[in-house]
Amino acid sequence: MSAPLPVPQPSEPSWERFTADPRRPRNAPVRVGHADRDLLADMLADAYAYGRLDTDEYNDRLDKAMEIKTVGEIMPLVGDLATTGSRNSPRDAGRGRKLASSILYLIAFSVVAINVVIWALASASAAQLLYFWPMWVAVGMLVPVIIAYALGRSSD
Repeated sequence: MSAPLPVPQPSEPSWERFTADPRRPRNAPVRVGHADRDLLADMLADAYAYGRLDTDEYNDRLDKAMEIKTVGEIMPLVGDLATTGSRNSPRDAGRGRKLASSILYLIAFSVVAINVVIWALASASAAQLLYFWPMWVAVGMLVPVIIAYALGRSSD
């Protein structure tokens, strides 16, 4: 049975795309421009699309977003909408590394196993043990196994 498909989640806001990071209090007096207001409008539209805002709330916040003058006015409009986990969160990245590690182990094991089976069939058809050449394939598969091990243990 296959795993259920993931439910799409809104992406984490791109705070670094603002003139100054609105999460930092020291940036509160920095003036905003049209690009900042557009980013804010996009964040509100995403929240509305994902059902975090009803129509009245969305329209009210959008009106306020178009009137802001400083970075300090951004967080009161979207601070409660920011997601706690995004697709790029460390927990998800760790899961991705573990999946990549598992896939590399599977590939390395499969390649070596197929070559050992071919060697065994060739030896059986010759009615004698032939030179065990799959050991060189196994040696070549050490590189992906080492990478898989490193990916599995990586914590950053």
